Amino acid sequence: MTQLHIHNITGVTLPYDIYICDVYGNQCILVATINVAVPPAITIILPIEFNTAPAIGIKIITPDCEKFLILNCDVGKQFQDGDTFLFMDYSVYEFQ
Repeated sequence: MTQLHIHNITGVTLPYDIYICDVYGNQCILVATINVAVPPAITIILPIEFNTAPAIGIKIITPDCEKFLILNCDVGKQFQDGDTFLFMDYSVYEFQ
């Protein structure tokens, strides 16, 4: 089970939907509807078809706009627990 931890989202109007997609913005799956400000951090379990993907797309849709971001899952330092973190600089670190 691959997890995505989001520690901060700013500049969006509540509520908003978070989708996980392929890197082209296709095959999107709704994984969360957020009705409160982040932080506190939220944890999203990725759909199984994205567990081995080298990169994923995250689409955030608000009442006002849509934002799409590509995350490279094979970048960063690796530790034991397998968590993936998105830090404020939008760098992705997969810990194993």
